[in-house]
Amino acid sequence: MRSDRQLFKYILSLIEKPKQVKDFRKDQGKRHPLWIVLVVIILGTMLGYSGYRELGEFAKVISYQLSFIRG
Repeated sequence: MRSDRQLFKYILSLIEKPKQVKDFRKDQGKRHPLWIVLVVIILGTMLGYSGYRELGEFAKVISYQLSFIRG
């Protein structure tokens, strides 16, 4: 069984690649950095969420947990 520390390291390594993706969006309407949006989509999909509504609900649930890594 993985420890919390190992899980945290795994999640941080998962974040590194999305941080490297160039943000193609226009400045207008941006609420969140692209890498955070991508991480939410990746994690949500891994946990079985699909579609805009389900992923949106998932994002609400984990928004607090992700706030500590937002930089």
